[in-house]
Amino acid sequence: MFLQVLNTPKTTSLTNDITLVKDWFTPMLIAGVILFAGIVIQRIIIIYIKRISKKTGWKGGIVLASSLRGMIILISLISGVYFGMTQAPLDTHTVLVAQRLHKILVVILICFIIARTLNGLLKAYSSREESSKSSLSLFKSIINIIIYSVGFLVILQSFGISITPILTALGVGGLAVALALQDTLSNLFAGIQITLTRTIKPGDYIHLTTGEEGTVTYITWRFTTLLTQSDNMTVIPNSKLATTILTNYSLPKKNLSISVPVHINYTSDLDKVERVTLEVAGPLVKEYGVETQPVFRYKEFGASTINFTLSMDINEFSQQYVMRHEFIKRLIKRFNAEGIEIPYPSSNVYLKKEN
Repeated sequence: MFLQVLNTPKTTSLTNDITLVKDWFTPMLIAGVILFAGIVIQRIIIIYIKRISKKTGWKGGIVLASSLRGMIILISLISGVYFGMTQAPLDTHTVLVAQRLHKILVVILICFIIARTLNGLLKAYSSREESSKSSLSLFKSIINIIIYSVGFLVILQSFGISITPILTALGVGGLAVALALQDTLSNLFAGIQITLTRTIKPGDYIHLTTGEEGTVTYITWRFTTLLTQSDNMTVIPNSKLATTILTNYSLPKKNLSISVPVHINYTSDLDKVERVTLEVAGPLVKEYGVETQPVFRYKEFGASTINFTLSMDINEFSQQYVMRHEFIKRLIKRFNAEGIEIPYPSSNVYLKKEN
């Protein structure tokens, strides 16, 4: 009798442990299987995306693979825990709370994946060399606001809350805001267009048909700033920049060629003139980091001069001014030393005497 009393608690405890393991074995198994399936699926999807990106050169594949990494596993973990709890010996209220929490977490994760993918694509395709952080930060914020707002509405709808009044209010309010901020929104969407189309970027030298020209320093959500040759800043609204005709001297490449016209006397030794001019221009272009040699070409017989042009390559548009300046100074000095005359404009007048 004494031994039976001693053994009864141990037997009861062991039985409870076995029952507990049986009750939770199936839920844990379900959670583990779903988690393992998520790991395998993520691995397969990422490998497939990387192969396609490598074959086609699609930059978006790298962004998509980076956005999905870890997210599919996390979703499968949350789903596995939820579906496992539905098979566990839990009360109805606990399962209902788990179901709602599962919906919220899955929607948030999906919104996070979409937002991260879109932001990555925006960064990958918005610039030819490096992104302009000042112009992309606002666009990223807009993407995040839109995606998470839609996710919030989906959560409300899944809980049986009608979102029709909310959408109606947002529509009316959005219309009022659009009318009140018409110019601001015009500049905003023009800035988005400029950034995504990559027609200009910070560092480009542009010239507008309205006369403004300079190096692009900033592209913000409202305006674009140019640094002029006189080191002044020109601020241009994005809406005007998107609708005007402009020339981008940095596309398709920054280096271009300039020509300097020169006139010499008819009595000059043409071979000597060509040699001396190239001797002046050759070292000059090397000083400014230009690899190609200048080109000398006689152009035409003028009224009182022989005309030629000296063509030089430059690394960027703004470099032409200082190179012209230096070339003209050095050429005049060398021509004077060599006795080569650049005649003044002249004309002969003949007077006829009448008897």
